Amino acid sequence: MITRVVSSSPQVTRGVGEALGRVVKGPLALLLVGDYGTGKTTFVQGLAVGLEITDVVRSPSFNILKRYDSGRLPLVHADLYRTQSEPDIEELGILDILQASGILAVEWPGRYLPPAREMPSISIQFSFVAGAFTAPGEDSLHRVLDISWREDCPVRAAEVLSALAS
Repeated sequence: MITRVVSSSPQVTRGVGEALGRVVKGPLALLLVGDYGTGKTTFVQGLAVGLEITDVVRSPSFNILKRYDSGRLPLVHADLYRTQSEPDIEELGILDILQASGILAVEWPGRYLPPAREMPSISIQFSFVAGAFTAPGEDSLHRVLDISWREDCPVRAAEVLSALAS
């Protein structure tokens, strides 16, 4: 299934993440694909709020991996942009995380994360749409979130994503 959400601001992108965070169950991989600045980390910040995580969520670009355990489910936020190979990923312990009951949000999943495609997952493609939907007072660079999930995705997550599209 595929759902498209148009975001006119970082607050809307964060809200989409928060809505999803309120209903997801683990284990679940969120595969976040998009250029720099399209809202991937903003989405994960909202996801963390929905998971009731009290920690401040920041981009894991330099750390590659950050884990948050203060919510109703653990959240692991990874940025694999700087990884070069599957052994790099194995050293991070992501394969073990994938077997846990939490949520794995991966920016730049690329070709090095095949195990995530074997577990329940949601893929989100983030992209810019310049001025296409601009109303007075709105951000001129809207983001489009193309959200897709497999049949084994938790049903409640699929329901909330469908509701966001309407």
